[in-house]
Amino acid sequence: MFKKFLFSLTFIALFNSCVSKKDIYYFQDIDTVGIENSFKFLNIQPGDILDIQIKALNPESILVFQRQTTLGIQQQQQIQNRAIEGYLVGEDGSINLPILGDIDTSNQNTQTLAQNIQKALNPYVKNPTVNIRLLNFRVSVLGEVQKPGTYTVLEERLSLPQALGLAGDLTINGDRNNLLLIRSEDGKKINQILDLTKTNLLKSPFYFLKQNDIIYVRPNNARVKSSGLVGDAGTIVSILSLAISILILLN
Repeated sequence: MFKKFLFSLTFIALFNSCVSKKDIYYFQDIDTVGIENSFKFLNIQPGDILDIQIKALNPESILVFQRQTTLGIQQQQQIQNRAIEGYLVGEDGSINLPILGDIDTSNQNTQTLAQNIQKALNPYVKNPTVNIRLLNFRVSVLGEVQKPGTYTVLEERLSLPQALGLAGDLTINGDRNNLLLIRSEDGKKINQILDLTKTNLLKSPFYFLKQNDIIYVRPNNARVKSSGLVGDAGTIVSILSLAISILILLN
């Protein structure tokens, strides 16, 4: 009876320690699936903070549009300072610029808005150029990753693998087949399950992230089991050692 008990514990330990490469490898069928670029410039949303840089051949003609910036500091602190100095998009989707007044950003991205502002500046500035960046593009990566947290970037083109890279990638306990992505779009919450092992993810509209996306990496089955009564493989080995010691003493 006791030998059967030891055999059962050994089998459980071996079962828990076995992990298939199908549970670990990303994009396993990449050689069989065609890849298309699904990136589109993001529409500006209420609550976004825009960095609007206006330049012209005559610098004095654009002084009224300039905002003082702070240089020579680290990137995250620089982003925070620029966000304070940026233009906040109101609930009605508008921003207010000197002289030009209210500018509607609804259904526009940073490229189209820059073109519209450039046209509006023509009566006041000769040959203006306008560049716009989104200053509060942030995503949250939670769950079974090395460095969970909220990350702010200056790029609008941020993919899911890049966001996971910022968080130090998944731990060995992360479920690569069932990532949960939560997105706010047009005032509605969208929940999407993503599979990192499938190359079709590269063609998904969720491959490139949007501002304020939340990524939750669920624990895999091995992690869930290790949180139970029996514990992980190390705990089982300890139990086996104790059982063998008791068996030796009894004999």
